[in-house]
Amino acid sequence: MASLSTDGANAPPPLINRPEAKLPALPKGSRLHKRPLPSLPLRTTTRPYGPDFDLDGYRMPPRAPHTVVIKVSASTPFMAAVKRARNALETGPQTTKGLPLTARIAALGVDAAKAGEQVLGPVSDALDEVVLVATGRAIAKALEVGMFLRKNKELVVVVRTRTVAAIDDVVMGGMEEEEGGGEEQVRVRQLSCVEVGIRHRK
Repeated sequence: MASLSTDGANAPPPLINRPEAKLPALPKGSRLHKRPLPSLPLRTTTRPYGPDFDLDGYRMPPRAPHTVVIKVSASTPFMAAVKRARNALETGPQTTKGLPLTARIAALGVDAAKAGEQVLGPVSDALDEVVLVATGRAIAKALEVGMFLRKNKELVVVVRTRTVAAIDDVVMGGMEEEEGGGEEQVRVRQLSCVEVGIRHRK
């Protein structure tokens, strides 16, 4: 059996999004106020292949203007998420698979001169997806919904992971937020995010 090498040259590279240092401790008497997460951006076909990478080096697949994005929270009822995904799949526009290139580009709203042959291939499958998006504790629920829908042989479920940035406000003790007194402090933390793409099998 080959032994594992302890040579530093063979050590795995560090994670791209690994912070250089932990966030400092909160000042005494302060508390953290978490802002609502902003709308998680999904690249649309109006900018087909821009340099949209997250901290993990992941580039989100392009989305059609008609793409349905369903945000799943920890309090979202399981069957409610399942029904929303099913309804979106049933009422969504017909797939562009199999159409001529010019017709597909027109249906997706992509400039023909910029898109060319790039809309073809596996990447274009993501254009027909219904996407569930979840962060933090809601990730498990989104995955459960995806696994439940995966039982349907006519559906394809794809899971993607990435990292999103969240902004928190540091509120000093005894300071009223509406007064706006004192120096405003914010912290940025990284959250794991899961996208569950669901589409009809071609």
